[in-house]
Amino acid sequence: MNPADIDHRARLYFLDWVRIVAFFVLILYHVGMVYVTWGWHVKSPFASDTLESYMFLSSPWRLGLLFLVSGAASRFMLVKCSACAFMRQRSWRLLVPLLFGMLLIVPPQPYFEVIEKVRLPGQLS
Repeated sequence: MNPADIDHRARLYFLDWVRIVAFFVLILYHVGMVYVTWGWHVKSPFASDTLESYMFLSSPWRLGLLFLVSGAASRFMLVKCSACAFMRQRSWRLLVPLLFGMLLIVPPQPYFEVIEKVRLPGQLS
C-alpha cells in the first residue's frame, strides 16, 4: 500500500483500543505497587510477592507502548493542523492534567507516606 493512498481523515479505532489497554495496564501496575514487596510510597499490610512476576512481565513494554500510541496520535494530529495549532492543543490537553496532578494528587502522597512510616507498632490507625 502506498502511503499517499491513505485517507488521513479516517480514524484508526484500533489505536484507541491499544491506548485503552495500555492505560489499563498502567493503572493496574500502579495499584499493584501497593501490594508487592518492593519499596513504594504506601504499602498494604497484605503485600506479597505473588503479583511481582506479572508486574515484571509488563515492565519491558508498558511505557514503550504508551510512547508508540502517543507518537502515532501526534503524527495524525500534525497532518490535520499546523505545528502552532498542534502545540496549542497539546499544551491544553497535557498541561491542565499535569497541573491538576501537581496540585491535588501529588501532595497527599508524601503525607500518607509519612503517616505510614511514623505509625508506632501496635497502633491501629
